[in-house]
Amino acid sequence: MLLLVFHLDRDRYAIDAAQVVSVLPLVRIKTIPQAPAAVAGLFDYRGELVPVIDLCQLALGRAARQLLSTRIIVVDYPGDDGRMRKLGLIAEQVLETLRRDAREFEASGIDSPDASYLGPVVSDARGPIQLVGVAELLPESVRELLFQAAAQA
Repeated sequence: MLLLVFHLDRDRYAIDAAQVVSVLPLVRIKTIPQAPAAVAGLFDYRGELVPVIDLCQLALGRAARQLLSTRIIVVDYPGDDGRMRKLGLIAEQVLETLRRDAREFEASGIDSPDASYLGPVVSDARGPIQLVGVAELLPESVRELLFQAAAQA
């Protein structure tokens, strides 16, 4: 499996590259008033308004830093209606891909109900990498807000 690796502070995380549509530099994002803190807003991706969440805000409680390596990862997100929708993820240090066998990943041993998107872990010479489950990123209330806002904007 090919993984797109990014950082949350010093820790490495990865998304299955099969779910990645595109990796883009930071662009102008329209904010959504009174949205949850992790919701950065919306941006225009090839004529389609795509909701964006900030992974640093979601996981660490702080906004992503505006580094040269900070990117918007556009992923296919499974909607409640079975349709795939585009979702933008702001992530820091999006610098590498890595190929690992899915069977190498092991459960982290930590179950966090507020971070159900955190999946199994694999290690290499530089330390652990935790898989992030795209489908588990958004609670229902946020899914409704983002995809309703994108449709109405």
